Amino acid sequence: MSIVRRIIGVLLILAAILGLVVSIGAMYLIWSAQSTITSNLQTTIDLFSQTLETTSQGLVVTQSALQSSVDLIGNLQSTVETTAKAINSTNPLMDELSGLMKDSLPNTIRATQTSLETAQQSAATIDTVLRALSGIPLIGPSIGYDPEVPLAEALGQVVQNLEDMPDAFIGMQENLQNTQDNLQIFESDLTVMAESVGQIQSSVAQYDKVIGGYQASLEQLIARLDGISTNLPNLVRMFAIGLTAFMVWMAIAQLGLITQGWELITESRPRKEEKEVEVEMEIAAKEAGHQDTAAKEAGEQDTDAKEAGETAPPEGEKPET
Repeated sequence: MSIVRRIIGVLLILAAILGLVVSIGAMYLIWSAQSTITSNLQTTIDLFSQTLETTSQGLVVTQSALQSSVDLIGNLQSTVETTAKAINSTNPLMDELSGLMKDSLPNTIRATQTSLETAQQSAATIDTVLRALSGIPLIGPSIGYDPEVPLAEALGQVVQNLEDMPDAFIGMQENLQNTQDNLQIFESDLTVMAESVGQIQSSVAQYDKVIGGYQASLEQLIARLDGISTNLPNLVRMFAIGLTAFMVWMAIAQLGLITQGWELITESRPRKEEKEVEVEMEIAAKEAGHQDTAAKEAGEQDTDAKEAGETAPPEGEKPET
């Protein structure tokens, strides 16, 4: 049984020594890798900051393109409304309107489509970047980019809505050349078209405001990353101090294992056996005490017998009367 206890004690000491080595090695690695970790984190944060700045610049370009599109659509709406009023007021303008429907308005719409397609390409890139940044655990909740309709898709819908307008204007020009009997119908079509163009202008203006809001969020996020980058060395140092304190606590805990293992090795017999031996010694002492008491009583009886023999008269002698 003592051999098993010694083996357990040796294992405890070895485990404690291993724990001490691990704790000391971990503390060394923590402080030796502190500068490298700080540098890597600093580089990552700087990369995020640069990416956000590039995205912000892309938003500025997209916002400018949207503002140009809003202006072009507004001009188109004004032109359509003016055309409708002109048709209602006079017939001599038919020839001029025919040329306007054939060349000017389709060219204006194509220019608007070109501008919106450019804005759509920029918006697609920005949507991709914002979705990628929204998936990052640390900075994703601050951006919160999850629109119901992506900006690129919305601009694509605007381009598709404008796609049929040049052909419509050309068809109107042919109708003007064929007959003037349909002037009222043509005026009504122009009025509806002006309303549609106004709605498109309102939609594009709303997306312009949305981009402005995302740009403000990106600026706040960039400022927050700059603050983290400034305080990063202190944060890493505090984390390293916390880990070091934990490792010191672990090392101190190993000393208790070493002491316990040493006690198991140096003990000659188990405590339970020692208690049994002590009980046996107490029983033996009690038995020895009983034997001494019996011997004393026997000695006293012998002494009394001797005294009685000395006082008794010898045989043949009679006591005096």
